[in-house]
Amino acid sequence: MNPKEVAAKLNEYERKLLLELKDRGASRTSELSLEMGLSKDAVEKASAWAETKGVISFKEEVSRFFKLTEEGEKYATEGLPEKNLIRLVLGGISELSKLRAEIPNINIALVWIRSNGWAEIKSGKIELTEEGKRRAEASSTDEEILKIMHDNLVTEKGLYFPFQARIPVLIKRGLVESKEEVDRWVEPTEFGREVIPYVIAIGNKPVITQLTPEIIQGGIWRDAIFQQYDINLPTPTLTPGKRHFISQVIDYIRRFWVELGFKEMKGNYLELSFWNFDALYQPQDHPARDLADTFYMKTPYSGHLPNKELVERVRLTHENGWTTGSTGWQYIWDPETASRNCLRTHTTSLSVLQIAKLKPEDLPAKFFSVGRVFRNETIDWNHLAEFYQTDGIVVGEGVTFANMQGYLKAYLEGLGLKKFRFRPAYFPYTEMSMEAEVWIEERQGWMELFGAGMFRPEVVKPLIGIDVPVLAWGPGFDRLVMQTYKVNTIKELYGNDLGLLRKAKLWMR
Repeated sequence: MNPKEVAAKLNEYERKLLLELKDRGASRTSELSLEMGLSKDAVEKASAWAETKGVISFKEEVSRFFKLTEEGEKYATEGLPEKNLIRLVLGGISELSKLRAEIPNINIALVWIRSNGWAEIKSGKIELTEEGKRRAEASSTDEEILKIMHDNLVTEKGLYFPFQARIPVLIKRGLVESKEEVDRWVEPTEFGREVIPYVIAIGNKPVITQLTPEIIQGGIWRDAIFQQYDINLPTPTLTPGKRHFISQVIDYIRRFWVELGFKEMKGNYLELSFWNFDALYQPQDHPARDLADTFYMKTPYSGHLPNKELVERVRLTHENGWTTGSTGWQYIWDPETASRNCLRTHTTSLSVLQIAKLKPEDLPAKFFSVGRVFRNETIDWNHLAEFYQTDGIVVGEGVTFANMQGYLKAYLEGLGLKKFRFRPAYFPYTEMSMEAEVWIEERQGWMELFGAGMFRPEVVKPLIGIDVPVLAWGPGFDRLVMQTYKVNTIKELYGNDLGLLRKAKLWMR
């Protein structure tokens, strides 16, 4: 740093402070306040700013003081109730009835003589222990402390260790109160002393921090110094109110698909197994349908299947392929299993519900959904029992697998991902199928993001009545958000850590 440039950037109070310190060492800010004619607060603010520019060393020392409360002062003069009590007992008065008349605070005294092991109460009389007899004649530590503090402030360092150990007890009794005083010390740094000559050279010239018409018209600026500002100095961090970044991402995803002409699908968390599994041509003995992966409802246990004609088409497709050209799964389809209620395991259930509502004249059509899904997963760094998923479908003659890759490439790039790939995959309800993966630099490996593909005829034809191409994908985005916000575990996304939320940048894709 250049001393001359730094001197030009010091404000009026910083220069005044540096000049005050040029012939002295470390000084209290309270002393400097009196000598500079400034408030202590102004001196300390100037010191703090001067410290950021490297010209001042600013430190503080916290001192703890103790003083007696009003009750403590009373006992310092009249004696502690427990000591007055045992002295009276040693003098021959042991009946509680007589002692109550002699000692106003006898209940307090009784608590402490028993707590200290000085006496026992038997048949309305107080009997001193050997320790109590000894204490009645000797001064206690508590009495010594009260004597020392009587009309005096005492520092923590000014008390012997045995006295320090009793202070918490006396504070708890309300006899002593604790106060803290902060001494702040400042002194020029070695670099600060190099800056002082340049501050002296500036002298008493006026410093202009803001131009006004009066300054310009009066020519004051000719002999003045313009305040220079260091834009590299640290500034307070502002934490304005903002939505949780998960909510921001959801809004962005909605906007992304809507701008591409997609309509949003919405539905309930509670879903029939029919829509969650069967309509997707997932066999009823598929491992993903058992309790290891799915949360089934105990109440309500089951629901009503849709219209009989649709259910019949799905049943026949599962059993023998119906008219799809497939042989089906070759088992007896059970309507009771299909009517079981579960928490939806994917938002793809919304996609098949939407396809079932379409008529041939509605095509082509594009839809998307954003919502929570639930799976009985083993919880680890990138798995939770619930997470967000955003599904999409494009229905219409002539749509191709390449079209879907184009949509998803734009989606992933829009989310800020640089290194991702599509690779072949298998799903029971799509053919062709693929998975999207993203490269995790910190873990030096690929992480699965979502599956996608073209719905099989066994999914589409029973729902809409005709075999038409349907592109379908189901990206979760929790892991994408982890990448963007450098979150190591998926739990942190939903932990509402204020530190993380304050530091998180706005989602500005």
